[in-house]
Amino acid sequence: MNFLHTKKFRHGSVSLALTVVIIAAVILFNAIFSALAEKNQWYLDMTPEPVFTLSENAKSFLRQVDAAREVTITFCDDKDAWMASNAQMEVLKTALDIEGDFDNVTVQYVDIFTNPSAVNDYKVRTGKDITPSTVIITSGEEVRVHNIDEFFMIDTNTSAVTGYDGEHLFVSSILAVTRAEAPVLCVTNNHGEELPDPSLLNLMEGLGFEIKTIDLSKEEIPADCRLILIFDPQSDFLEKQEGISDVSEIDKLEKFLDNSNSLLVFFDPDTPVMPNLEQLLAEWGIAISREGKDNYIIQDLSNSLTANGYTTEGAYETGGTGADITAQLREDRYPKKVIFPEATALEFSSLYTVRQDYGYKYGYYGSAGNTYRNCYKVFSSYDTAVATAGGEEVKRATADDPFSYMLLSCQTKNDADTGVMYHSFVMAVSSTKYATEGAMATTYGNSAVMSYACNSMGSLVIPVDIDCKYYANSEISTITSKAANQFTAVFTIVPTALVFIAGIYVMVRRKYA
Repeated sequence: MNFLHTKKFRHGSVSLALTVVIIAAVILFNAIFSALAEKNQWYLDMTPEPVFTLSENAKSFLRQVDAAREVTITFCDDKDAWMASNAQMEVLKTALDIEGDFDNVTVQYVDIFTNPSAVNDYKVRTGKDITPSTVIITSGEEVRVHNIDEFFMIDTNTSAVTGYDGEHLFVSSILAVTRAEAPVLCVTNNHGEELPDPSLLNLMEGLGFEIKTIDLSKEEIPADCRLILIFDPQSDFLEKQEGISDVSEIDKLEKFLDNSNSLLVFFDPDTPVMPNLEQLLAEWGIAISREGKDNYIIQDLSNSLTANGYTTEGAYETGGTGADITAQLREDRYPKKVIFPEATALEFSSLYTVRQDYGYKYGYYGSAGNTYRNCYKVFSSYDTAVATAGGEEVKRATADDPFSYMLLSCQTKNDADTGVMYHSFVMAVSSTKYATEGAMATTYGNSAVMSYACNSMGSLVIPVDIDCKYYANSEISTITSKAANQFTAVFTIVPTALVFIAGIYVMVRRKYA
């Protein structure tokens, strides 16, 4: 008898075909379900808080955004790459949750290896390094750039990741880029200041600031002001003094800086002594270098654009927060020169301790509770520079002790309840001619440095009341480990046993059929 026509073969063929069909159906179902789960973010958040689901608090803040304002969240690598890492997947999931709940938010992916030009504009405007683990949030001309580590809370003592702060960062950034009014930059005008060169003000407007002048002796600082510019003051700022003034401009500046805002000050060799303003700056680590009452005048015949040596070239600092501003410029194949025409010198104030913990010098002020300040160099002279004061040479720069042309002081306040850190900045520049049309030309890096600095100082994260989600509370608490193992055993063994029993039953029936 031909085996192909036997009953045994026919039954076996049917069984084999049925098995193949069932396996194929299971694989197909799994593939379809996986694709739908990935597309629609079908995840079960079993944490008690819950940690990995967009909170109602976050949604309530995002509902404040005008639905007509389109927001784009760009991930600087393809989706599969962001899904491959647990940390990156957590950030991606938050973005996709926001996209799913709000029609004006779009998530997109850009492979910066194959399309680096897609993010060049953001690098130029913000001065931030953009890597495949970078997230860019934009709306119109407003932009915020965040690297992956900014989405997490890190224990400063152990460097361990302790929580996820992505909701706060996403929400505050979206609120920042969609706010109806542009951030205001106020230029003080009641201390003999002249308005800065149009090149500087045009740059500020191009960065998205609304420019206003302010008389601090008569006006309050607007609530939407993010940056105050003091350019070449010729008289001191008022403190309350009986019989002289019942207004304190210094108090206004102190309160302004204590609320996550920033101050930018330009000096030169002719800046007069101003005890009140200089005391404020000293508390931020910044002082003008003087011999008696005479400001230093810096000359460098070896690193100057002019024969007399007074249009000096600044040396980029390579360490600390001040160096972060110039990181993008320094990474260029041919970094542009940054020039300081007719500059005086700056130094760390006597209230600060000079440290060199990380291979670079910075001014350390210490901490008061959850607040601390440090002051950093941004640009210094070369070791060939010489300082004169009162017509006489008073000091020569050395490789270990150059003159400072630009200082940046940063205050960090750590909210004890949420763990969120808020920053305020004070930057001082030693040359008013740094911001003239010639110096701000594209030939030099002056304009780019100021652009990066103002983005950092004026485009601060908007404070929102969203708590960090700490991983200490992210365990799966709905079932115990023992119960989880039992469920695994049941779901693994029971289906197998049922199939085995069904197979035995079919074999017995066929044998005696």
